[in-house]
Amino acid sequence: MTDFRPLKLRGEDAEDMVVIAACLQDAVVPVEDIVFRPGSEHAPGEFVMVAQRFRWEMLGPDEKPVEGDRYERVLCGVTFSGVHRVRLSGIDRRRDRDELLNLLTLVATEEQGASRIDLVFAGNKAIRLEVARPDCALEDYGQPWPTIFRPRHPVAG
Repeated sequence: MTDFRPLKLRGEDAEDMVVIAACLQDAVVPVEDIVFRPGSEHAPGEFVMVAQRFRWEMLGPDEKPVEGDRYERVLCGVTFSGVHRVRLSGIDRRRDRDELLNLLTLVATEEQGASRIDLVFAGNKAIRLEVARPDCALEDYGQPWPTIFRPRHPVAG
């Protein structure tokens, strides 16, 4: 395994969310590890998930591991604060409890004074967070584990 320095990031605007999205691309998220903690009338809630994050940062310019021949994943806690509402598309929390979601990207947008963050998963699944403003904390925990699998995305041509 490589020298491991856990990521600990905070995102507070759309530009920061681009960095968070890059770090979380291809993360595996168990449906059972997704929770919305509603707030009150005066304080918005939190959306929390635990992801098995692919460690893209360990790759060199040739997209091969910097050390050794194995890739790595690590558990990563992700918290979105200031959440007013959560909408699921293609995901049933009860029926799909044992399912693993593959996070493709997340996108923060603002329209007419309303902000939202869309988490886009493979298989035409998505979670939309309606938020006061983008506010995300990401933190790795535990030790990474090796994997021989590297996420690949075919290039349309």
